[in-house]
Parts: sequence; C-alpha cells; structure tokens
Amino acid sequence: MSSSIQRVLQIRDESIPKDSLLKDSIINSSVLDVSDFPRQCGLLSNDELNITEKYTATQLVALLAQGQLTSEQVIRAYIKRAGITHQLTNCATEFLSKEAIDRAKYLDEEFKRREGPVGPLHGLPISTKDLVAMKGRRTSAGWIKWLDRIAEDDALILKILYDAGAIFYVRTTQPQSLMHLECDSPVYGTTINPFNRNLSSGGSSGGEGALIAMKGSPIGIGTDIGGSIRGPANNNGIYGFKPTSFRLPLQGIIAEQAGRESIIAAIGPLARAREDIILFVKTILDTEPWLRDPSLVPIPWRSITLDSKNITIAVMWDDNVVHPHPPVTRALRETVEHLKKSGIRIIDWEPIDHQKSWDIISALYYCNGAEEERNVMADGNEKPLPLTEWIINQPHVKKRTWSEMNKLISDREIYRTQYAQIWNERETLCHSSIDCLLAPGAPSAASQHGTSRWWGYTSVWNLLDYPAVIFPVTVVDPVKDQVETDYKPRNTLDADNYSFYTSPTAYANAPIGLQLIGRRYNDEKVIQCLEIIEHAMGRN
Repeated sequence: MSSSIQRVLQIRDESIPKDSLLKDSIINSSVLDVSDFPRQCGLLSNDELNITEKYTATQLVALLAQGQLTSEQVIRAYIKRAGITHQLTNCATEFLSKEAIDRAKYLDEEFKRREGPVGPLHGLPISTKDLVAMKGRRTSAGWIKWLDRIAEDDALILKILYDAGAIFYVRTTQPQSLMHLECDSPVYGTTINPFNRNLSSGGSSGGEGALIAMKGSPIGIGTDIGGSIRGPANNNGIYGFKPTSFRLPLQGIIAEQAGRESIIAAIGPLARAREDIILFVKTILDTEPWLRDPSLVPIPWRSITLDSKNITIAVMWDDNVVHPHPPVTRALRETVEHLKKSGIRIIDWEPIDHQKSWDIISALYYCNGAEEERNVMADGNEKPLPLTEWIINQPHVKKRTWSEMNKLISDREIYRTQYAQIWNERETLCHSSIDCLLAPGAPSAASQHGTSRWWGYTSVWNLLDYPAVIFPVTVVDPVKDQVETDYKPRNTLDADNYSFYTSPTAYANAPIGLQLIGRRYNDEKVIQCLEIIEHAMGRN
C-alpha cells in the first residue's frame, strides 16, 4: 500500500466521529439489511432519531428558520448518524465534524443577532461527493495518482450553498475513474447497499446513495455523466435528479479530461423527498449563478402548473437492448396502473435505437481512446478494476483524428435531432403533447457487485441532454418477481443481465426506482410531472 493511500485512509479513519463508533461485535457480517441499524444500535438519542428520520430537508429548513431547532442540534445528530452509516456501508472519505460544528455555532449566534436565519438553507446539513472540490482538501477524481492533489478553492456550487446557510460535514465515496455505475475503489474499497449488503450502492455517487438512504444525510451533491446520480438513487430507494446541462454550475470541479465538451456532465441533488430537489435547485438558481459562471444558461427555476387530467405520459417498458429484470417490470406495471386509474393518459414509447446511443456516447467519453486515463493509472502504479477495464475498452473507444472527432460530434447531433423529430411525430399521431417519458432506471434493482455493465437506461438521456429524475417505487418481492424462465436473450449484454437474476431471493429488500424524463430544459416540467405521478400513487 502506497504512502498516499495510507495517508488518506488515516485521515478518513481518524475523522470518524468518536460518539458514533460501533463495537466490532455489534456488526454481524451475516446480516444483510442494516438500514434500520442506526435506530437499533442505541447510540442515537430520541431527539437525534427524530431530527434525522422525521423531517425532510425542506421541513428542516423551516424548523431551523423558525428557531424550533438549532443548527448545532441538527448537525450533531447528522454527524453521528453519518458515522454509524459509514461503518456499515463504507460510504465516507472524510468527516468534517469540527468545521461543521463550528459553523453551526456561528449560525446559531447569527440567528440570535439577526433574529432570523442566515439564508434560505440556514443550518441545513449537506453531504457531498468527494469529487466536488473543497478548498484545502484532497480531490482525487477517483485516481491514486491524484490522492495528494489539494483543491485551491471551493467549487462554485459549494460557495453558493454555503452563502445560503448550508453546513458541509462529510465527503463521500466514488469509484476508480468515476466511470462506474457502482462504487468500488482501490483506495477506499467497495461501498455497499444498506438494504442488502451483497448488492451495490450504485455509482459513481454511490457514497451519497448509501448515506442518504440510511438517513445519514438529508440531501447531498452528486454528478452525472452517464447515470452517476440516478444509479445510486435507483439502488438505494431515494430521489436523484440530473438536470439539463449548463443549468447548475460545475465550475471548480476538476476531473479527467477537463475542458471536454463532447459530453457534458451534470451536477445535482440526491435526496429523500421530491420537494427537496426543488429546494436545492431553486436555491442555487435564485442566486443567478450564470453571472459568476458564464457557461450557464440564464434560466431561473420556473413555476409551472400542469392539469393532471390533461397530461400524457409515454412509457418505455424496455430499451430493446437489455431486458429489465422482473421486479423492474412489475414496478413499472404497477405504477402505470395507478396512473390510468387517476385518469392520466398513457401511451407506449418505442425506444429509438438505444444501442446506437450507447455506441455514440461511449465513444464520446473517450475521444482520445482513454489514453489520458491509462497514463494516469500507469503514473500512479494503479491497475484498472474490472468495470474500469470494461468501460475504457468499449468497441467504439479509440483515439480519433480531428476529422473523426468532428464526425462523432455530428453523429451526436444527428441522433439528438432524430429523437426530437420522432417525438414530434408521435405527438402528432396521438393528438397531444407528450409531457414526459416513464422508464426503468436500470435493467436491474440494486445490482450484484461488479455486474453493472449496461448504462443504456440512463446514458441515453445524457447523450440527448434531457433532464431526468429517479424516484423510489417498491422493493424486490421474491414471490411476485419470479425468474422469466422462457425468456430468450437478444444479445451478449442481455444474456449477461439475464444470468444475474437466477434467484429473486438474492435481491431481497433491494429497492426499485423508476425514471421520469423530459425534453431539454424542461426540468421544471419533469418535477411537476413527478408530483402528479406520486399523487396518483397515493403519496403527498
């Protein structure tokens, strides 16, 4: 083990809150579902349980603004619960307890002095993916070579949230290269799913997914270039929103291939409630971040109202590349039944060459043939993990000339145009606008470790640059979700995915989410449609 790895592990281990430490004898490795362990372990007081379990981020902000809770009360409860969660799921890279508590005390003093809150997020704890640059802290972007790289400044999104009154208290895990839909690292190991520790927390914002699912955070920051917010949300039964590109600021985030514009990543929230997505995004956009980051589009968060009796939802049951496992199809079927009963118009959506979308986007990820990534690994004496090896060796990944690169960008634009044209044609055929698409969030419930190889259910929307949100629906039911014994796989990827689901009990308790997608810059409409859908499902 290199000295750099030893150093960062020491930083993490020494930062684990002392009042959250569990006895080794308490942690039974045979217990797969540890989601309720923070409540059972006896370390959290009733007040701490109420603070971390009872309130959404939106509700917490209201209580803090009214003075019914103090910032110090709230942050101490979340620091302790996050420490417990980490010991069960391996979700953190660093705790910032002292800084967070000092910040909370300052906010409480300011609250008394001003007789009111410091900003719209006064006292709200926010966790953040390790990738998001924090001044004076290490920012490795998932590579051993960069473990000792220190950020010179905070990412713009942190500055905005800090000025709004937020408290940052924990940084969370990400995989090698950032380019996994799981969370496995040669430095920090594997982040696991709290509902079934034999399954993955998703990636690349997998630490956020596990932490928020166990209520160790009310809301967190993730990034998404192929599903890295939505995958963890899907796997952990929470919400995850990928906005259209250039709405929220990426300024100050340093990753591989900085400056690449072939595919633009998005930054966004993972949360425990739908309204918290709006809280997060609106708070940022209300500051007019495009005045500080000129790459952003000057579009504030718009308030829109849709008539639930006059919307059309198109349902994509299958992407015609990799067939979803039975529990995913059941979740979609049961949700559609709720929508129909509520009078929402439902039509079927035939996917538009989603294999081609993967061929294009996988090439766009590595226009240099992954040469830069291979060099970073070689320089750091780092061996690629299997999922890294898989993504950088996709059939269409190769080093391209400028003319070949231009052709690839043209292919991207042709695909986007084709999708928009067909969407328009289908609206004409059904004599109605198609407000949103409803689709699986993945071909599987929370996946078995090392098996998340088909990104197509999320990456296609990155290629199209459509906003998309994951919302929780149900969990695997071994009785209802029997293996489709008569199914014949279409291709190698489909055969792989089919082979992973040989026993429903292997996925016991695994959450299942669905995905709602809208046209480019229709972010607000997607969230409004989500509200209508959840009301139809009997949720507030």
